[in-house]
Amino acid sequence: MRLELPRRRSRRLVSLTPLIDVVFILLLFFLLASSFQRWQGLNLAGTGSAGAADEPPPALLVRIQADGALDLNGEPVGLDELAATLRRQLGRRPDLAVIVEPAATVTLQPLVAVLEQLAAAGIPLLHLQ
Repeated sequence: MRLELPRRRSRRLVSLTPLIDVVFILLLFFLLASSFQRWQGLNLAGTGSAGAADEPPPALLVRIQADGALDLNGEPVGLDELAATLRRQLGRRPDLAVIVEPAATVTLQPLVAVLEQLAAAGIPLLHLQ
């Protein structure tokens, strides 16, 4: 009598090709999903505290409306005209300060654009402590 033993299955080798494909797909995904923008900070260095007897420097008010329109002390002004106007005012009064008042619904980008115009006009950016 002849007994048939179950055949041993030959072990298949695990291919690394799908694993390598997955790694490259993940690498491609992370490269495409990453942002390579250069982040730029705003220098908001304070000048120190002023005494109570000191008179505050003269100030201009730049308002950013909800629709993105600007006005300087109540007069409408364009974003591209803002730096030149502020430079003229700074020539008359070197100790001039500028207060920026954005509307409640203004996004960050118009505010940053106005701050860039202030920096282009030579007005230092300060913060209150």
